Amino acid sequence: MGMKKLIRNLIMPAILLFSFSASAYDVDTHFYGTYSMARFAGIKHPVAVKLALGAQWMDEAYISDPLSMIVLPLTGIKKRRLLHFPGSPLANKLRPDELMGKLAGLLKNDPSSGLTLNSYTETEADHEFATELFTEGLMEGNLMKISAGLHTLEDSFAHAGTIAELGHAHFWHHPDRPFVDQASVEKYFKMARSVLKAMVAVRSLLPVDQIDYEIAFSDQGPNAKLNGDQLADLYHQNKIIHDTISRKILNEPTYVDFVLKDIFTRAQKIGYVKSGYETYLKNYTAGQDAYDAAESIAQYLPQDMVNMPQVLKDLGRPVNLNAHYVVSLGGAQGLMTKVVHGMLNGVVPRALDEYHRFEKEEDGAIWDKEMALRVSNMRQMVFTIYKKDLYFVKNNTGTKEGYILEITKNPKANTPMPKSNGQTEAVTYTLNEKYEFNRMIFGFLFPKLNASLGSLDEFNAMMQVFHDPAKDKLTIGNLWEKGVAIFNTVTSVDDIPGKIKLAIEDLEHSRIVPNEYNRYYAVPYLLRSQISKGNFKPIKL
Repeated sequence: MGMKKLIRNLIMPAILLFSFSASAYDVDTHFYGTYSMARFAGIKHPVAVKLALGAQWMDEAYISDPLSMIVLPLTGIKKRRLLHFPGSPLANKLRPDELMGKLAGLLKNDPSSGLTLNSYTETEADHEFATELFTEGLMEGNLMKISAGLHTLEDSFAHAGTIAELGHAHFWHHPDRPFVDQASVEKYFKMARSVLKAMVAVRSLLPVDQIDYEIAFSDQGPNAKLNGDQLADLYHQNKIIHDTISRKILNEPTYVDFVLKDIFTRAQKIGYVKSGYETYLKNYTAGQDAYDAAESIAQYLPQDMVNMPQVLKDLGRPVNLNAHYVVSLGGAQGLMTKVVHGMLNGVVPRALDEYHRFEKEEDGAIWDKEMALRVSNMRQMVFTIYKKDLYFVKNNTGTKEGYILEITKNPKANTPMPKSNGQTEAVTYTLNEKYEFNRMIFGFLFPKLNASLGSLDEFNAMMQVFHDPAKDKLTIGNLWEKGVAIFNTVTSVDDIPGKIKLAIEDLEHSRIVPNEYNRYYAVPYLLRSQISKGNFKPIKL
């Protein structure tokens, strides 16, 4: 393959692939929930914190988050499938058509079978790929890899039914909310069952001094002696845990008050409403969500306080307010309800149901308020049960530029930590842990290319050139020049064509079929067999 063709194969997909909305269970689950499940399984605090950090870091690190494309544009879709939306690329002789063509697919054919691929991968809860990284961690005794793998297992439940290529853009954040409806609550505890089985596997490979025999939630003895199903039953039955997971944050008066104040303040600034509305914002019943509360408020809000024609115009509705038109919309109160709902729509999350099947919400102050309440909710649960006040500190270098600082071990990549108050334990990854995590994920995504690099020095050089801000703007016109610049200026890397071939080979051929051992951890006798044979190794701390 010539250099020109190699560069085209690597860079052309950047024109086609865009990062659709994709998150995961959020920090309340990935960090605080993972910590809780680790402790519940009888794992002591120091290891439980490391498991929680690795599970959350998958969303924190640029190399592994579900939105960035990383070095090679094609990597974006594949890493979403392997790290956040686990499922097998579908190949079926009954479905020879490619649903999304090259826009969404990595390959035209499955190398393992030669069958034409349907170019999408539907996420499946507990799919074998959900524990590909986790299983490798067990086989290596690598705690960081194990912890990162827990993230994918958790995401397999949150993202089930969505596809790696598009994520859950049409649901926005709803799949990541455990409490949003009863079905989501039950799905969360199904996820917890799988994770607790994984924690039993972790516990089985830890040194005995890291096992906590003091935690017991039944008359069956210490949790550390229970299997995954027993732990899962107790976890689901625990009132504190169940009430915490199912707490309807979007119906909390604290949240609804914040939403209404924020929306009406902004509405006043742009001329939708006049001052004086403040006294009406409390006219709703505790327990209502923002939309029901807005409907209650609309019954009392004077019509002349709202610039009806302007709001209706911006909502794409007729601005004629003659009596017959108003009556046709349900009278003055019906009209006011539509107007107030219209101000919330697209900004404030709304429960999905048979009448609302597409979501769009704002990642701004309202989202931040929700997450603050969710984190507080889980922190309180952890403190109540385990007597630990934990505070996760977000990655300060989660951007493309920050990633360069991480892989070059620049001191600027150290995360500033809050001043200790003697009670709260603030935790995050150190600079060395960030570097180790990046190496680990790169090796998982590019096993052959990684094996060809004696160290990451060559990789670092390639990364820095690729992410040179001067070359960031990618257009049809500068596509070839950018490709040439990227690969011609990396003088410290030997055999660039060979490295590119390995990268393409990794993308096309690695991890097409999951490891057959990926579910052995969940079956007690298979777990014991793997440990006795040395296939699952003692965890190095």
